[in-house]
Amino acid sequence: MVGGPLQIFGGGRGANCAVAAARAGAEVSFIGAHGHDAFGGMAQGQLNHEGIDITDFREIPSVSTGVSLSMMEASTGRNFLVCAESANIRLTAEMVRASRNILHSADLVISELEIPPDTVWEAMKICEERDIPFLLDVSPINRIKQIPKNNVLAVVAESVEEAMIITGTFRVADAIVALHRTGARNVVLVERSREIIYSDGQTVGTLKVPIRRVVDRCGATECLETWIGLALIRNIKLSEACREASFAMAHSLSHMGGHLGMPYRSEIQQA
Repeated sequence: MVGGPLQIFGGGRGANCAVAAARAGAEVSFIGAHGHDAFGGMAQGQLNHEGIDITDFREIPSVSTGVSLSMMEASTGRNFLVCAESANIRLTAEMVRASRNILHSADLVISELEIPPDTVWEAMKICEERDIPFLLDVSPINRIKQIPKNNVLAVVAESVEEAMIITGTFRVADAIVALHRTGARNVVLVERSREIIYSDGQTVGTLKVPIRRVVDRCGATECLETWIGLALIRNIKLSEACREASFAMAHSLSHMGGHLGMPYRSEIQQA
């Protein structure tokens, strides 16, 4: 297959959330792992450039920094990712425990499943010790069979199909109920990057993403969930949090690159 020009962008689900939060105006610390290679240096430089604290972005010399090849359909923005083994797979629960002070000092912690599930659950437990709001992105779902009992601020799924698979249900409504039963206070599902389905346990609503043409889907869900989390910890209602976040997601979808597509708060205020 012969395509267009090769373009290199910063990405990774956790790092995308970190950049989204920094550009939204938050002070951000990033916990993760990279290899002793050129991509590791690039990743550190990109996060540093955004003003993100990377003290706990650890180097693991024996493993490569996470890299993925994204083949994108220009007319729709749909993409197919091939991911190489990442140093983040070696991020252990012990490493997260060593970062307990950072987690305990946070107003919001966001995690996803590109790191080992046991490491995610350890971070979740540490946050529960001090009632730190924790937002869980359940993608990619092939890492786990179910979500453990929790008290998380929100669970986000990149698609309704993922939500039904991870809950063993066959209807969206049943998947939402099942996710709430794990303990999640809020549930947010994304439908083909065009619609947001949300529930606070009392009310279920839907919201269209205000975009006509998708340029690149990379980072869009991470952008959405970060903005929702930042709104919820300011005691903004879930419906309004999703409305604000939908503009941020639309900005991401209309720009190339995971990191580069993240909007600054001033851009969303103008929108």
